Amino acid sequence: MTTNSPYILGVDIGTGSAKAVAVSPAGQITASHRQSYPTQHPQPGRSEQDPEAIISAIISTVRQTVQEMGEPPAAIAFSCAMHSLLAVDEDGEPLTPLMTWSDGRAEAYAAALKDTPEGHGIYAATGTPIHPMSPFCKIQWLRDHEPEIFAKAACFIGIKELFLFRCFHEFVTDHSIASATGMFDIRALDWYAPALKVAGITEERLPIPVESTRLLIGMDPAMAEALGVPAGTLILTGSSDGALAQLGSGAVEPGHAALTIGTSGAIRMMTKQPAADPERRLFSYALTPDHYVCGGAINNGGGALQWFSKAFLPWSDYNAFVNTAFTAPPGADGLLCLPYLLGERAPVWDSRARAAFVGIAQHHGSAHFQRALIEGVCYGLYSVAEALAATVTPVREVTVSGGFTASTHWIQLLADIFQKPMLLHQEEDASALGAAMLGWHALEKADAWTFNAMAAARVFEPEGEHHATYMRNYKAYQLLYHQLKEVTALLQGH
Repeated sequence: MTTNSPYILGVDIGTGSAKAVAVSPAGQITASHRQSYPTQHPQPGRSEQDPEAIISAIISTVRQTVQEMGEPPAAIAFSCAMHSLLAVDEDGEPLTPLMTWSDGRAEAYAAALKDTPEGHGIYAATGTPIHPMSPFCKIQWLRDHEPEIFAKAACFIGIKELFLFRCFHEFVTDHSIASATGMFDIRALDWYAPALKVAGITEERLPIPVESTRLLIGMDPAMAEALGVPAGTLILTGSSDGALAQLGSGAVEPGHAALTIGTSGAIRMMTKQPAADPERRLFSYALTPDHYVCGGAINNGGGALQWFSKAFLPWSDYNAFVNTAFTAPPGADGLLCLPYLLGERAPVWDSRARAAFVGIAQHHGSAHFQRALIEGVCYGLYSVAEALAATVTPVREVTVSGGFTASTHWIQLLADIFQKPMLLHQEEDASALGAAMLGWHALEKADAWTFNAMAAARVFEPEGEHHATYMRNYKAYQLLYHQLKEVTALLQGH
């Protein structure tokens, strides 16, 4: 396939914003634009977004970036946050708000199924842990609590699928987003009938799964005009943000993990085939038929810091929070935080888990609490890395990305806990970059798996001075979750 355009537009549809980046065949980002959108919480445990606001943000970022570049892209490739759910009618009109990954209303359905033989079988086939985040559980909630909407829904999709429908008038999804629904067989690469039966739907009410490298053509002229590109512009279905962050980080070899902390956090590794974790701690999502991403996401990253700032501090500056935290000593003088404000995903997959500070003494000040919170986030990621080591292969090195990388202290903390080098690239937009890289791969202009083998801008080598302190606190962190389960259940009335 030939093209003379000097760039592909990588578009990441994130939880809080849409971002478009123009990427050259050499992997250089030459222009970018971002637009944010809010999340509403109309009731406890619910997280919703206006799908039209997100579509508008996608259109705006694409149009602005194309205008800055002065010519249309060779293609537009998409990355998207996982686990969102939207019910639409046959014309693609939304019947519900977009339920995001953090929406917990389906908690009872996940709890009832998680530890059953049926639940184990669904996890083994789909690679998605049974958890209220998954569209599989959210559809069950809609079936029982919004029966009129459930009956009227022609298709259950995510936000990227809605955008593609507006472009091409067809419901399609990529294998990676599909494999994050909890209803997709990651080996057969098709919808998994036993999961659909539990959800009460047929595959006719789900989008058609296609390869992440599928190129779509024949865009609706009105949408093309809104985007500021020719109607013949190629669109790549793309993949999930997690899979493409792995690719964009260059973490494609065994033992090379990618770690990110934004509102939430995650650590992942690339594998050649689905990874089966007998303890069901990890997800395993498809990227291409020969490339899978195995790992785990934690619910509570930067969002936990924002909560603490809003609740207890007279200021809400993120950088000031982090800088103040690191004035407290390593280990926070014996103060420990279990940061499960939103429950937890990997490795415990317990939406009913709750946060706690333990070991509080009179000498602890605000900085101790702030540091303990950051250390708790890091322990959560370290516990996922331990599960990866047991299931796939030990972590050898870690590429880091996300807003937290503005703090060199935080990156060094991770290096000291993991006792592995942390590699920091200058570019933070790993998912959007990964989408563009996959686009150049689909156009046969580059090999996506070697495309981003650039040197790290900085390597943070582990220091051993405080490692024993961190491991002592990490042991306490692991014990704390299990010892608080009964207390937490009592407090919640379970």
